[in-house]
Amino acid sequence: MNKIVGLLLTAACFAFHPGAARAVDGHENLCSVVNVGYGPGVMTVICASGSVNMAVLTGNSTAGTCPTVDMDSLKILTSQALAARASGLVLTIWWRDACGLNGGQTARAITGIEVKGN
Repeated sequence: MNKIVGLLLTAACFAFHPGAARAVDGHENLCSVVNVGYGPGVMTVICASGSVNMAVLTGNSTAGTCPTVDMDSLKILTSQALAARASGLVLTIWWRDACGLNGGQTARAITGIEVKGN
């Protein structure tokens, strides 16, 4: 029974989409993850296509006009991106493009991630 519960919880993590994941500017299918980085309150996913996608923690002073995610969502997004990187699976990333970070930099802000099989 414990194995079933564990399997269901693991599957739920891969199916989680924080917020209104599809109500955004766009998405990238088949993102083969090259790198996952984490700085203070910002997670970055770099795809083989060259796209750089960021998830910004709520309350981060650099967020500017970018949508933000809460700490639990940031942890789940990071886990999904790292799982895809380690296993060779691909992601669909939903994003809001060209939001402005404080300091004048524009970004592609992640609003949802889905891990996809081969």
